[in-house]
Amino acid sequence: MKKRIFIAVLVCMAIMAANCLASDATPAHGSDSAKVYVDRARELANARKLDEALSAFDKAIAFDSSYEDAWRGKGAVLWMQDHQNEALVATDKAIQLKADDVKAWLNKGRIYLRMGKNEDALHTFEHVSIMDPKNEDALMGRFATLRDLKRTDEMLTTLDKLIELKPEDSERWLRKGMEAAEAGKFDTALTAFDLLTKMHPDSAVYWVGKGQCLAGLQRFPEALSALDKATTMAPGLGDAWNIKGTVQSKAQKLDDAIVSYNKAIELEPKFAEATYNRACAYALKGDKAKALADLKTAIASDVSIKFVAIKDDDLKSLRDDPEFKKLTE
Repeated sequence: MKKRIFIAVLVCMAIMAANCLASDATPAHGSDSAKVYVDRARELANARKLDEALSAFDKAIAFDSSYEDAWRGKGAVLWMQDHQNEALVATDKAIQLKADDVKAWLNKGRIYLRMGKNEDALHTFEHVSIMDPKNEDALMGRFATLRDLKRTDEMLTTLDKLIELKPEDSERWLRKGMEAAEAGKFDTALTAFDLLTKMHPDSAVYWVGKGQCLAGLQRFPEALSALDKATTMAPGLGDAWNIKGTVQSKAQKLDDAIVSYNKAIELEPKFAEATYNRACAYALKGDKAKALADLKTAIASDVSIKFVAIKDDDLKSLRDDPEFKKLTE
């Protein structure tokens, strides 16, 4: 069976929410002319006229080379243009002029992330957290960096700190549940989804997540109860039916699984994963002809499935069949 640890959810957490071009309320340095150019540069950058914005920041610096806002803004625009080395030089200059500028330090962390220098990025975001322990952008940056570094426990601890700042934020709890499930920490993930289903009892997506966590813990009756709620609430959600079928298959309820996969495919006729999973269910039932037919359809929709099929024990009964060999060659 093609295993997906977690349902795709339309959730996006920005690495950092702050506007990297934002100004301090009152400029610490700079002549009136420099400030005029900086203000204009920000307008141009927000309009994605980056070359013109960069030119305006340079003009501001020409008027007043000690104007920290101009250097920070220049670094941000260079980051947007993916000129990371130059962005780092400009941002470091801003920090030299104002060592406690949180925005500049956050921008520096962002630059390191783009450069793939994750350890440097982590140290930078941690420095911001020392200056401002409740800075959410620094915590977001730490989360993203630790995730890239696959330091799961520290990543989840960082998410806990974000949740402490906004315990009512469903997206943060969802992120924790998803990341914990992805790491195979289903007990931790279940705690998050238990809370989410209490906060939003009518959300099919959260009930699907809870069902997957319970299945990961081999608590199949409870998992299926949660997934029944999800498919009752959102009968048109093909992903939910596919996941329900996968859990039914794991629970050795193959006929029920096929019914669920049928529903998923009825809703999304080109749903390659559900078609593949139905092939697995047929193979486990010993229906070789239907299994091969579904496998052929799934591979035609998504060629990468053949590489999954070769190693999938659910299809081991087909491995000596000439048609299976042809489909997976």
